[in-house]
Amino acid sequence: MPEVKNTANQPAARLLLVDADSMICELLQYKFENEGYAVDVAHSAQEALALSLGVYHLILFDLMADEFNGIRFARELRDRSETRNVPLIVISADDNEDRVVETLDAGADDYIIKPFSARELVARIRSVLRRRMATARRMSNVMRYKDLSIDFSNSVLSIAERKISLTRTEYLILAMFLRHRNQFFDRAEIIHEAWEEEGASERAVDTNISRLRKKLGEYGKNIVNRQGFGYGFIE
Repeated sequence: MPEVKNTANQPAARLLLVDADSMICELLQYKFENEGYAVDVAHSAQEALALSLGVYHLILFDLMADEFNGIRFARELRDRSETRNVPLIVISADDNEDRVVETLDAGADDYIIKPFSARELVARIRSVLRRRMATARRMSNVMRYKDLSIDFSNSVLSIAERKISLTRTEYLILAMFLRHRNQFFDRAEIIHEAWEEEGASERAVDTNISRLRKKLGEYGKNIVNRQGFGYGFIE
């Protein structure tokens, strides 16, 4: 992921906006550029995937009604090494809870329901970029437990040299647990550590930890949920 350079007021970041609605793209591009961002626009997932996506600091996209919809797009981005760590924000008029959870489960970092104010969206973008920079600064590149290792430079988990991809949320949760083994954390503490915004649901925590356990294989049993205490990585 390219380095974000700071100015006095605003990170100079490059954004990609993917939405079939030309008017929304034009309005948001104008707003973001006034805020100091460089903005490119694509009107479909296929058009976006043809670009050199590694140059972007953040990608915003609508769920889209095409066959290649926003959920498939999010999964594709998370499968690509160049975009595995790029923050993804979904903007959609679909407020169905199951759709929101499915989109976050596919790898999106945030989900914003239309209609929204451009001011709020800019604030969410700033928050995501600030959190990502802070995360990169505080994390060492590699953390190990027995034959399990996690490389935070490319969000890849290795178990006995077998590489397994993690989403940003998954590796933040795992890093928290590995740094503080044999301690328990309630869902609010996990949300504070692993999500850009504090509004994530307890269901989202459970979903991400369930998915993480599966990826950990035999080490999944080390992630314990103790009633009244929360989750922890127990040796």
